[in-house]
This record gives sequence, structure tokens and C-alpha cells, in this order.
Amino acid sequence: MALLTLKRYQQQSLDELDKYLRAARLKGPRLAFEAQTGYGYNAEPFGEVPCVCLRIPTGGGKTLMASEAIGRMAREWPTNLAKPLVLWLVPSDTIRSQTLNALRTPGHPFRQALAQGVGDDVRVCELDELATLSPQDYAQRAVVVVATIQSFRVEDTDQRNVYSFSEKFEPHFKGVPAARLQVLNDLPDAVVTAEDAASDKAGREMLARFVGQPRWSLANWLALHQPYVIVDEAHNTKTERSFEALKRLNPCLILELTATPVPKRTNMLFHVSAQQLQAEDMIKMPIALIEHTRGWQAAVFDAVQNQRLLEAEAQQEEAATGDYIRPIVLLQAQNSTDPVNADALRQHLVEQLHIPEDQIKIATGTQRELEGLDLAARDCTVRYIITVQALREGWDCPFAYILCSVQSIRSATAIEQLLGRVLRMPYAKKRSRAALNKAYAHVTESDTGLAANALADRLIDGMGFDPLDMSAMIAPQLPFAWSDGQDDGPLFATVAQQVALPTLQVDVPADKPLPAQVQAAIDQGQASVSTDGKRQLIQWRGAMPDAVAQDLAALLRGKPKEQLSQSVERHNAVVQGALAPCNRGEVFALVPRLAYRPAGEQGELQLLERESVTEELDLNLLAEPVSLAGFHMAEQGTLWEVYLDGTRLRVGKGDAEQLPLDAVSTTISEDDLARWLAAELQHPLRNVARDVLPAHLRAFVLATVRNLINDQRIPLAQLARHQYPLMQKIALKIEELRDKAAKTTFTQLVLDGGWALETTPQIAFVFEANRYPVPANKLYRGKFKFSKHYYPVPADLEDGGEEWRCALAIDEHAKVKRWVRNLDSDPVAGFWLPTSSGRFYPDFVCELTDGRVLVVEYKGSHISGMAKEIEKGEVGKVWAERSEGKALFAMVFKNVDGMGVGQQLDAAVINKS
Repeated sequence: MALLTLKRYQQQSLDELDKYLRAARLKGPRLAFEAQTGYGYNAEPFGEVPCVCLRIPTGGGKTLMASEAIGRMAREWPTNLAKPLVLWLVPSDTIRSQTLNALRTPGHPFRQALAQGVGDDVRVCELDELATLSPQDYAQRAVVVVATIQSFRVEDTDQRNVYSFSEKFEPHFKGVPAARLQVLNDLPDAVVTAEDAASDKAGREMLARFVGQPRWSLANWLALHQPYVIVDEAHNTKTERSFEALKRLNPCLILELTATPVPKRTNMLFHVSAQQLQAEDMIKMPIALIEHTRGWQAAVFDAVQNQRLLEAEAQQEEAATGDYIRPIVLLQAQNSTDPVNADALRQHLVEQLHIPEDQIKIATGTQRELEGLDLAARDCTVRYIITVQALREGWDCPFAYILCSVQSIRSATAIEQLLGRVLRMPYAKKRSRAALNKAYAHVTESDTGLAANALADRLIDGMGFDPLDMSAMIAPQLPFAWSDGQDDGPLFATVAQQVALPTLQVDVPADKPLPAQVQAAIDQGQASVSTDGKRQLIQWRGAMPDAVAQDLAALLRGKPKEQLSQSVERHNAVVQGALAPCNRGEVFALVPRLAYRPAGEQGELQLLERESVTEELDLNLLAEPVSLAGFHMAEQGTLWEVYLDGTRLRVGKGDAEQLPLDAVSTTISEDDLARWLAAELQHPLRNVARDVLPAHLRAFVLATVRNLINDQRIPLAQLARHQYPLMQKIALKIEELRDKAAKTTFTQLVLDGGWALETTPQIAFVFEANRYPVPANKLYRGKFKFSKHYYPVPADLEDGGEEWRCALAIDEHAKVKRWVRNLDSDPVAGFWLPTSSGRFYPDFVCELTDGRVLVVEYKGSHISGMAKEIEKGEVGKVWAERSEGKALFAMVFKNVDGMGVGQQLDAAVINKS
């Protein structure tokens, strides 16, 4: 089985983890987290032990990411062990078995990812197998222990074997220095007490000899070695009992992964959005939502028609790509005692809609007709699966496209499992037929417009998506008059024909007069109200203004008042998505990109990147005298402290235990240290020395080591003890030398005309309608609604900030037809220009009313004179000149010669017309 390549959002998440751990070694967990995320850090209950969370929605590949993370944690947060010890906690025995099997199986992608980070000789085991390991085993190989949190979570530690005294662990405790065992004395229930000895009748004499000493127990063995702890589905561990159990294990680092973190108790380092999953073809988006108020029969009929049209599309897809897809409808029936139960629904499909019986299967707790079937097989005839509530774990349906519920989605139970299967993209690959890139939901509702908000609740609360994801995930549509053989219906009609704004339902007391704005909306037909004498039920169509929401909230008390704010946020997000230009069928203009001919004027035109220039480099790391500015070690008595760029490196628990070794000589040689450093720099995950010959790299590293020993007078033993920060600083030095050489070559070839550059429509950049992969924690959450932004929610703006003011000026400019807040972290979804140091992502890309493209880069005046910013302006100028009048570039500042942002935009558009 081939090694899985990380998706971009997975790579981004893990890169954020790397960045955090590097910073935490310098600043500590709290300051590093707050500087990186802008959010407060909850240090309780683990104190100085880093505890951070990667929030990954359902279907995002958490297990692969955890496998990848182990090697990164070991490199960026090293302990006193030569090989990492990892405790991987999961929520259930089923998931424990699945995870164990995957990590143990040679060739499995999870095993490969694990081995790539910690080496092939890795031991994956259960708790019961730990006692069979010898001390040499964990000293020579990485050990990953997979267990459930329940194994450790109990009030009475006597009830768990992991805390029990066991002679099997004698080899692991015998001979351990008393100073090292001291850490166990500070942990609860880790030491044998007189009460323990008295209560253990079978082993009373033996335990009596250990009173006051640490137990020989599995939990103590783990605590002694300070494991890295990975917590899957971490929202299940936010209880005091779970906190106590985790603290008892004395971890050096805790990494949480979950789709639904607990607010205020989770340090969320990175949050993957639905748009990021969709951009990597992991899920189908949007969900075309069709409400049926004429009864469940209408919903089922349209779902069947939907399936037939999708199957026709799938046949054309197979003819074009060879990929076989047979779209399947998942139907959620009522309970067995209700009228529309699974059997009644099957009877309706067969007798009323004439569906062949072999195309229908029931999957419930008592009817398991899917067992033994391969739903992806070409000879499988199944097109309709009827279920009721929860499906068993591991149940797979790769071709599920349509969800049909014969009951209101507001009351349906366990619908999240069905949604998860319908959202999944077959083969994780974007389809050439647009209809096959969407999911479909036919739901039964008593009133129009209510299902969108109910669906949003399920996606957010049950599946871990962000409220702002709803603007891109849900596309409410109107039922259509189906016609066999015709390309009409929700599958093919234009958005303008099909858009149906959702309705927000608000329940207020009948004795309270309605606010004036609500009454005005009722008079204008935007809202309606009904009453039963006790309550007034308001139904509001379209976006609800903040002022109206506040007036309605004033009529409520307690929990209903709190829920209203949440409901309005989710509702408005869905409305905002329905009204966005990208969802109204509008197409953004092509954006020219710089191209060059590498073999002269007769060569094939290729996209210009930084790598195009660096390919011309012959990087010589020894071209100038070797030095490592910024790396400093200071002698403090018998200890040495490490400083990187003036900041003292924080010492973790594992390092603290080893600090006395700084005063001891070493048998390691300069060549040994240089060889290790060079190997780390060449590690595939670091990619630091990708263009340097191994022999040249070793020579440079050896020269650097000798410079530190001879010029800075740092003993070799201390460099060897602090090899990781030394390696990090050498990596930065190599990048510095590479950037310096690239700057010279880039200026000669690109800016000074060494290469003939041009633009062509064949390699232009395209802003795709449904592809804007913004991390959820980067979505704009302010109050202003940008009417011209191409996508529902722009990225990375803060109300009142300078870039926000620039965006406001763009949105209000008469010459701007639509615009995009450009993404600076995705080379596929964001527009970029090459520079000598990498890719430059301008802040805004605008389509003007005359068809031209205006690219805007906003800069604060304090950095306008920096060399990198000057280079960006020069590249933008070259790009605009080569576009032959199709594109404009403007570097905009808060104020230039008395001109504000709007006036600078005017000058950019008018002066270059």
C-alpha cells in the first residue's frame, strides 16, 4: 500500500504544531500559544505541560495525522529517551482494535507514516503487552501503546490493573536512580502505603517491603518515562476524572484531536474548515437541500428522480475518466412502530415507484441485509439503503450521494452518521461532472425554510463544522417539477432558479408586543407570525439584522435568549452563502500569471516560480567565512544555557533531568556530531538541504561545529547535549544563505530582464466557485457584510483593522465588480506572484467593471521601505506590464501624500486605464 501524501490542510495543521512546539521551547506553552493563535491559553490542569488541540471535522483523517504527529513531537519536543514512548488514547474498544491493526500492519499508510517519523523498528502494543518489553526494548525502539481512556479513568485506582503492583515490572524499576524515581512521589496514588499492604492479603508480606516506595505498576512505568499522549475524540476527556487520570501519567506533551472540542477547556491550535476538506476532494459541497412540505411521498419521489439523473451523470463520468460510481440513496425511515417504518418504505419503493427489489436493502439493528455485500463492486445492484438510527461503526458506503428523510430533520435521530457518508467524496477525487461534486438532501418538513437551520445544527454540533462553514456547505433549493429525460430539476437548474432563502423560527411570549422592526417586516411580507394564545411563533425569511435579533432577545430570558444568538448566527451564515456571487452562478475573471521560456524563445512556456530561479543556482555554503550568529551558550556554574537569537531556550522536564550531564566529558567526536546534524538536516520532513550535495553539507556542518568550539569556546560535550537547537539554527543559516543567492539571481533574470516574461490565458489563475479553503479560525467573524466579495465569508480580516478598512474601500468602490480576499496559504486556491524568497500572495484580487483585474497589496507605512516589500512592488509592476493591459497592480498604504485608501484605488484604476 502506497504512502499517503498529506492533504494541504493536514500539512498546515501539523506545521502549526511544529511551529508551536519550537516556540514553546523558547517561550513556554502559554506565551507560545497566545502569540501563535491570538487566543488565551488554558493551563489547567496540566501547567507547564503543553496541551493543544487540532480540530478536524468528521472525515478529515485524524488517525493519519496522529501517526504523522508522533515523529514531529519527538523532534520538536525531545525528552530524555532516545526513542519516543507514546500513549495513544481512543474512546472505544472498537476504535482501539482498528487503530492497533492499522499501526501494526506493514505497508498500511498509518504504519508507514509512523515509521517515517520514528523509524521502521517501532513497537505497537496494547497495555497488557507492556510488561513483556525489556528495558532495552524501549531504549532502542519507539513504543506506541494504544488504549482506551477508560483504562485509566476511575476514582478508585485499586479497581484498575494499570495502577496495581506487579512483579512483571521489576526489571523496569530495579536499578533506577532514586533521584529519577522521585518524580513518582509527587503523583497521586503512586507510592505503596501501609494501608495498601494491610489490605492486600495475597501479597501482604511483599508489599510491606515497599511501603513508602513507588509501586511497580504499569501506570508508574508510563509516568516514569513521561510519554507523549495523543487523545483521539478529546471532547470525551474534559472531565475532572479524565484530567486526574492524564496528570497521573506524567505526560511530557498532550496532543488532542477532535471534531467537537469543549469550549473554554480546549487550547485549539488549528481548526480545519469544510472548505479545506472540499478543496482536497475529501467531501462533496455544497449540500443541495430540498424541502418537501407535501408529505414524505414527495420527498421519496424526488430522491428517486435525483438518483436516476445522477446515475446518468455517473455513466458519462465513467466514459470520460474510467471511474465507476453508482449513486446511492440513504433513506431514513421512522421507527418500527411508526407508519413509515423500514418495511413500509420498501413496500412504497417497490409498489408505487416500481424500484426492483434487488436495488433496495435495509440496514437496521434487526435487519442486516448489507452484510457480505461490497457496495462498490460493479456487479452490485444496490441503489437504495433504508435505515432508521445509528449504523454500526465501520459501515462504509462510498457511493452515497443522496439523503432522504421521511421525518423532519429537526427531530430525526442519528442523522449525522448518514450525513457523514453522503458527504464523503468517492475515491477522494473531484469529478468532471459538476453534479457529482455535490451532495443532496431531500427532507420532509411541515413549513418551508426550516430545514436549513436544522441541518446546520447537525453539521455544527454533531460533526464539528464551524458555523461560518454553513455559508458554503448548505445550498437551499426549491422542489422542481421533474420531467423524465430532461435536464432540469435541482440537479441542473441555475442557482437563480433554485435558490430558496431559509427561514428562522423564533418563539416569544404572546403577552409581549412585537418590536417595531418585526412588525414592519410582517407588513412587508418578509416575516410572518402565528400564536396559540401563549406563544408567538415568528418566521423570518432571509438574513436577520443584528438590531432585530437584539430586540427579540429582549423579549426572552435564560436559555432561550442564549440560544437565539446562536440560531441567528447559523441562520445568517446559510443566507449569506445563498446570496454570495459564487453561489449565484457568477464567474470571476481569469487572473494572468507570469510565465517564461526556460530554453530561450523557442522553449515551451512555463509558469514562473522561485524554483525556476533556484534551479539556476549552485549553492555554495562555504563561499564566505562560516559563523552561526544568534546561537550562544552561556556557562552557569556547572550548567550551560542555550540562547537562540538572544532568547534563552526553555528547559523541559526531560532536559532538566539531564542537565547535570553538562559537566561530564563525552566520547563523541566532532565528526560524529557533524554526521548526526547533517543527517537531520537531510531528513525528508525537514527538506532543508534539498539542493545541497551530502559531502558539501557535511563539510559545512563540520566547519560550523569547529567554529563554535574554537571561536566561541563552547565544549563539544555541550554542543552534543543540545544538538536539536543547534540543528535548528544551522537549518536557518542554510535558508539564509540560499535566500541571499536566490535574491541576486532573481534580480538578474526576472527584474532586470534576463528572461523574456509574458502572460497567457492557458496558465491563468482561476477562482473556482466552490473552492475557498480558509481555515475555520481564519474566517472573518465581524459584523460588516461585504456585498461584493466573491465567496460567502472572506478570510483573515478584523473589524477596524487597516486591512479591513482597505477591504471596505474595495467593496464600496464603483469600479469594482467583485473581489476576493486572497488566501496566503494555498497555492491552488490563492493567487500568487514569484519573489526571490518564495511566493507572494497579494492581499486582494479585484475584477473591475471593465473586465480588467486589479491586484492590491496593502502595507503599513512602517514596513514600506523593507527590501522584501520593495521587491514585491517591483514584481507586481513587471506582472502588470506583461499582462498587455489586462491587469493592474497597486501597492496601497494608509496614507500617501494626503491620499487615503479609496483615493489610491481611484488613482490605480484611472491613471492606468
